[in-house]
Amino acid sequence: MLYHGSCHLLSSLKRRQARGPPGTPKEESLNVIYFTSDFAFALAIASMSEGINIVNHEERTIHLENPDKFDPEKIVYVYLVNEKRIFEDKRICIDKWQVVADIDEIVPDGVEFHKAGEILRFYNIEGGR
Repeated sequence: MLYHGSCHLLSSLKRRQARGPPGTPKEESLNVIYFTSDFAFALAIASMSEGINIVNHEERTIHLENPDKFDPEKIVYVYLVNEKRIFEDKRICIDKWQVVADIDEIVPDGVEFHKAGEILRFYNIEGGR
């Protein structure tokens, strides 16, 4: 199963240009649909406040540029997609945390509703400059 985290309730997932902090590798700034096989990472992406945020998977931390805007009560969404629905030649493995689909749109197999604060079960939040 692949997961896609978002702070928006969507009927379909569409190709989007990713943005990252200065120095983000080109392969992490593609115009595709991003997925992960790690539920916690998808929840982290959905839960982040606006700004440039950095996830450290090994230390299980998230650095938020604007931690004061993190709302643990905000409803966020984790979309589920069976990876077999995405043709192998349309999947690109970026790293062990990210798989992208070079497709325009896909209707998810399901969606889970969560509170952003649930991310604290998996990651520690850091913030500020």
